[in-house]
Amino acid sequence: MIDRDDVLHTLKCSPSQYPKMLDERFPHILEKIVTLWDSPEAEPYLSELLRPNAGRFDREGFPDEAWDEILHLQVLHGKQYPH
Repeated sequence: MIDRDDVLHTLKCSPSQYPKMLDERFPHILEKIVTLWDSPEAEPYLSELLRPNAGRFDREGFPDEAWDEILHLQVLHGKQYPH
């Protein structure tokens, strides 16, 4: 289980921005985001998470709240690590 304070510190975000849905329902994804956060692989990973499952029926996709959190993290990452 990933520590909330570690996530907040790594992502440099406020408690109100904490990705609660990802933590509760997709902890493995949040852990990978945190692991990749300060690396060049973070942006492609976040983009891949936001891609629709074109032609794939082996997974359901994310609930709207999780999509919103991933999108927010992508924007936050872009501000912290501009190209």
